[in-house]
Amino acid sequence: MVASTLYYLSIYAAALLPGHIQPTAATANYAHRRHHIGHGNNVPTTASSASRRRATFAFTSTATTATASRTSIRRRRRGSGFSDAGSGTVPLHAKKYGDNSDKKGQQRELLIDLESRLDYEGRISSKITLERGDDVADGELDEETMPVVSASMPHRCALLTILGMPNMGKSTLLNALLSDDLAIATPRPQTTRHAILGVMTNQWSQLCITDTPGIIGTPAYGLQEGMMEAVRGAVRDADVFLVVTDVYSGITKRDKDAEGGDEEIVEEENVLGIGEEMLAKLRKYEKPVIVCVNKVDLVAEGRDGKKSSVYTNTPSRAIQTIQKWRSALPDAFAILPTCAANGPDDPGVAALRSILLANDPDADVGRAIRDLGRPVPGTFPNGAATLSTEDARNILPEGPPLYHPDFFTDRTDRFCASEIIREVLFGRLGKEIPYCCEVRVETFDESKRDLDRRAVIKIGATILVERDSQIGIVVGKGGTMIKDVGTDARKKLQEFLGTRIHLDLRVKVDKNWRNDEEKLKKYGYMS
Repeated sequence: MVASTLYYLSIYAAALLPGHIQPTAATANYAHRRHHIGHGNNVPTTASSASRRRATFAFTSTATTATASRTSIRRRRRGSGFSDAGSGTVPLHAKKYGDNSDKKGQQRELLIDLESRLDYEGRISSKITLERGDDVADGELDEETMPVVSASMPHRCALLTILGMPNMGKSTLLNALLSDDLAIATPRPQTTRHAILGVMTNQWSQLCITDTPGIIGTPAYGLQEGMMEAVRGAVRDADVFLVVTDVYSGITKRDKDAEGGDEEIVEEENVLGIGEEMLAKLRKYEKPVIVCVNKVDLVAEGRDGKKSSVYTNTPSRAIQTIQKWRSALPDAFAILPTCAANGPDDPGVAALRSILLANDPDADVGRAIRDLGRPVPGTFPNGAATLSTEDARNILPEGPPLYHPDFFTDRTDRFCASEIIREVLFGRLGKEIPYCCEVRVETFDESKRDLDRRAVIKIGATILVERDSQIGIVVGKGGTMIKDVGTDARKKLQEFLGTRIHLDLRVKVDKNWRNDEEKLKKYGYMS
């Protein structure tokens, strides 16, 4: 409520300033939608001293790229969230602006004062910048910190939802786009249980990307129902859809055991790897859809046993999958081959990023498409061999940013810590046990970091299992398993949080938690 009030105040003041774009009806719409992103699957809103994590994006002049620093730059909340809380400064209403008759100057001074005093986590800025030649006083915002909106290049902002079946590489693709490991990713299906928001911002665009759990046709228990609730919520809010499939789309890998047993390969040539229900929704919504045919490296072809580049010589299996998706979604904006596991520099990922950030005046989408190699029929609609920068620019709707330029994710460090521990559990344990496990961070003590940024963060977490017999598996003989999990998790947490970590792990039985609606609400899987 406070964020919305301040945002409208900033927009009202902006409207009074000559030379700036007037707010449209979309402004109020975006301000409202900002408070509903991810509400289909909220984590518990328990107060925590853990700060939000952000990444800094650098944009080159030769191509539209977004490279995020892998160093965790943490932005701390103070008191109630206001930057001057408890500082003893003069209240805002007591500020004297003198007898300056220049109305424009007074308005600008008021906005600068608002920006400096009322800055807190996730607040949308006023987007008002100083004119060239004006002096920038200490604490004021300059043109490098805030997006600039002009009539010739309007700012664009979109909510992009990533969809796909389990184990398609959705989280890996999100991390590659952001150039940072925000979402956990393992070789096991259904690793992602929550909707994870990652925000990518530059001077001309803001992209709010939501990674979702893998689509499950028939949920087997309450936890999976909660995961599908998160998917439905992300679908309702989306401006753009990013469907992630793989080169085996149409070939279903069914688990003989619902808990991750041996796989049975079933040929279903007329079925795409997303489900008919979701395909029908994508056609109904008539919103831009981009399809990523991921893992193309798995079917790389070559001569004499040597595999060539999948982009120099697109595998026939990938070409068939692209054409199959084009038949199913003839109006899809683009169907691109990708290999997200190769990271942000993968040509497919780079082409996708270039399309999504085409509002950059220096963007060259055509060049990024050419880097994919020879044109593949079906990549673009109506038989087109390439895509212009202007066409790509229009995929994102015009609108103000929903988040501050420094904002990276709506998830706290406490949540990220629980996910990292669960990622290690998925890697260390057998096929069945990880799906029965839940990680709850009970304590996250970073109080000493106020005095010393290198101080140790003390984390206490509980691993929940469903049966007494599972405790021994998680603990291991002589405690070896839980020790190894703790060691691996501590290393990952230290890299993620950028400081030393003291990690205390405990194992506890919480019977049938995956089917208990009250517990699922408590754990953030149901609203």
